[in-house]
Amino acid sequence: MFEFGFYEKEITPPLGCGIPGYFNIRRGQDVQDRLYARAMVVKDGDEKIAIISVDGLHPHTEICANIAKRVESYTGIPRKNLMIAFTHSHTAIPIRFEGIPFIEDEIVQDSIKGYIDVFERLVADCVTLADLRLKKATAYFGKGEVQGISFCRDYFMKNGTPQTNPTRTSPDIIGSVTESDKELPVLLIKDEEGKPFGAIVGFACHNDCVSGEKYSGDYVSILNKELKKVYGEDFVTVFLLGCSGDVNHFDVTKASDDSDHYVKMGKKLAGETVKTAAFAEELKETGIKASLEYLEIPRVEIDPQKIENARHCIDTIKEIKGIKISADGTDPEQYSLAMAKRLINFIESTPEVFSVPIQCLQIGEFTIYGFNSEIFTEFGKMVKKGDGTGINLVATLCNDAFGYVPTRDMFFDTIYESRPGSSRLDKEAGYIMAEKLISMKK
Repeated sequence: MFEFGFYEKEITPPLGCGIPGYFNIRRGQDVQDRLYARAMVVKDGDEKIAIISVDGLHPHTEICANIAKRVESYTGIPRKNLMIAFTHSHTAIPIRFEGIPFIEDEIVQDSIKGYIDVFERLVADCVTLADLRLKKATAYFGKGEVQGISFCRDYFMKNGTPQTNPTRTSPDIIGSVTESDKELPVLLIKDEEGKPFGAIVGFACHNDCVSGEKYSGDYVSILNKELKKVYGEDFVTVFLLGCSGDVNHFDVTKASDDSDHYVKMGKKLAGETVKTAAFAEELKETGIKASLEYLEIPRVEIDPQKIENARHCIDTIKEIKGIKISADGTDPEQYSLAMAKRLINFIESTPEVFSVPIQCLQIGEFTIYGFNSEIFTEFGKMVKKGDGTGINLVATLCNDAFGYVPTRDMFFDTIYESRPGSSRLDKEAGYIMAEKLISMKK
């Protein structure tokens, strides 16, 4: 009989730490929802697999390596058997793929001194504490569906060019480029008395309903709180973000969202999780397996003219301090400057080839496919189709991040995710990773 252990540990940073996720500097001024790391360990004989979900924007290769080293020293769980996934909250810990600290601001840099080291130990210890709580248990799998809260954010427009996040209610919108993945896979774990004490839940939508300068795990925080109301305060939900590089919560047919949209979204996900868990079927215990591989993928090619234009933009546009910068903001010139700086930084600071991790975990009949980065919806659908069993979950932002990974037909200047700096990997990266993931299942 399999053994399972769960644990969660608070990782909320001190006030004043930088909050990544947008172009502007933000510093944590309050706590709207506490931030957590949540872990599950499963054991079969001498083999163990661990999965940890972190309320944060992007995993970082060096941080993941440090966490894995500490986990292995305490538990014996090898690196290939440990999945470190981030929820992609835009109001969480001061870590993103560009490096640490993520912005050149002395106050922010000073505020996170010491936090990263403590963070690494807390996250690793969360796995260790889950391992210490292993007990005989049974896994059940079900798959629900949640409508009306996730939408493709790239749209075909009347001018013939697709666009990311067009103006809401615009008459120029023809329709979305693709359909978001509405599936809600749930792996529910029950102890020998039949009481649920933990779960893995996945859903594909940008965890970006909350903005501002208050720490929050966004809709994932609400999902966890709601499931505790149903199953008890000790119940732990390990959330894994699905393929949502091109998916967010914006319904462009509406002028705006409710101020508590993230709460409604989390409650809706929780309700469907409970409904799905009630009819989940027991999985056959066919053993556990894990594999972690690194693919060598070239950097995306950049048109030399775009590089020249970016340098010209930096030389000619004067930066205005303190202005809010966003893709749909009121100052397109300052946005263009920010994107130009991102492009030049990308060219000057990144290698020609990236070492890209992908991971496959098998728990009985259930398979978790782990992409890195922010992956477009179609790649998740591709992996699910290749698996063919329906008993699976496709996760993203596992073990490292390299920006967005669009489909090859979505490389337009009007598509935010494919702009240089936003997208770092070759146009074929998503296809290469998806095909390899499918082949890794044994």
